[in-house]
Amino acid sequence: MLLNRIPLCLATCLAAAFATAAVAQDEGFPEREPITSGVSFGLGARAVAMGGAYTSVGGDYSAAFWNPATLRDIKRAEVYGSLSHLSRQNTTSPTQGVNFFSPASDENTEDFTKFNDIGVAYAVPTTQGSLVFAFGFQRIKSYDSNLGFRAFNSDPDFNASEDWHQSERGSLNAWTLAGAVDVSPNVSLGLGLNFLTGSTEYGATFREVDTEDVFQDANGEGFHSFRVENTVDTDLSGVNLKLGGQFRLNPMLTLGATVTTPTTLKGEEDWSYFDEFGFDDGFLSDSTDSGTSEYKVRSPWSFAGGASLHLLNFVFSADLEMNDWSQVEWKTDLPVAGTTKISQNQLINALYRRTVRVRLGGEFTLPFTGLSVRAGYFRDPSIFKDASNSEDRQFLSAGIGLLVDKQVRLDAAFVHGFWKDINNQQLDLGGSYNEDIKVNKLFVSMAYRF
Repeated sequence: MLLNRIPLCLATCLAAAFATAAVAQDEGFPEREPITSGVSFGLGARAVAMGGAYTSVGGDYSAAFWNPATLRDIKRAEVYGSLSHLSRQNTTSPTQGVNFFSPASDENTEDFTKFNDIGVAYAVPTTQGSLVFAFGFQRIKSYDSNLGFRAFNSDPDFNASEDWHQSERGSLNAWTLAGAVDVSPNVSLGLGLNFLTGSTEYGATFREVDTEDVFQDANGEGFHSFRVENTVDTDLSGVNLKLGGQFRLNPMLTLGATVTTPTTLKGEEDWSYFDEFGFDDGFLSDSTDSGTSEYKVRSPWSFAGGASLHLLNFVFSADLEMNDWSQVEWKTDLPVAGTTKISQNQLINALYRRTVRVRLGGEFTLPFTGLSVRAGYFRDPSIFKDASNSEDRQFLSAGIGLLVDKQVRLDAAFVHGFWKDINNQQLDLGGSYNEDIKVNKLFVSMAYRF
């Protein structure tokens, strides 16, 4: 009865487009996973303002994230916390294989405000050297994202207004226990144990409406609208270690280095699917499906090194971080029909590459004021071998810090980021689309020392 109400060409196209969930991927690309997804802005307003070039700097609780060894620069007990606000603008434009949309692009903006981190650090009294422990919670990666697209599809098989929207909210978090100790007058070592938790809430909707009354019978009635809703809620868990070292070559030059062990993330998903056909006579036909799934995926080793130069009231710092993303590995078969871990790992090895993240930063403290100004730059290359430079994520940052008194320090940072994504996720007619993404994120941190 339903097929009698829908033109055959339309029913065929819609069934082909939406028989799978909106998160389905093209067979030529690896499935989306939480290791390479998301954006890591870093931790702490001072560090973020300096572009994250913090491997050799330290001096506050955020060192537990950047390099545990630099916790040794904390001289008193400290309570630390911060908030962040993200504004994400995504302009979407169809590219290959999609020639029927008008307008050819659409802009979508969403805002996300979150409690970012809280932690304590304690400097153990010693007769010489330094011994510091820290414990806290932090959001180490943001999965917050958005996409919106509204257009009229003039393809002869459709001739309908279409509205596509997807949004994801969530983060990868860490409960961290870290410590640092001086092993010689100029060398400190540190270790951080990270218990990873996290969750994401993904939702996608698609609506198509026959605004031009193309699909009608002799009585002026027929197909009116089609709607699809997909949701995927994921809980994440894992554990890793970060080992760090700080080397103070002289009063002006300090080096830092870290090694982070691979993380096997476990994902537990609850998903749902809903579609609905509507007709001019008010008749509705819908279907639903839902289920659960589990998977495990492993990250590569991560290596970082940096240097900082201290000249009078200036600090200049630079970091490099190397990750070989071709070593990302699915440890279980994927929760996608017909997709195996072997085939996905082969795709990852063929398409992903080794990248080197570059971070640069600087700080100037105004004499006799307790006021510091900061600036930085961070470049995060695309993980794909054939990616263009425009797909590299770039971030410009700036910030200020104020030592209110001997106990309280306030810091603020602003980050502007921009990049393009060539997305292999399919629109209803097939083909890819560009995402032109711009982000603005504000961090505010406070440290209380006693």
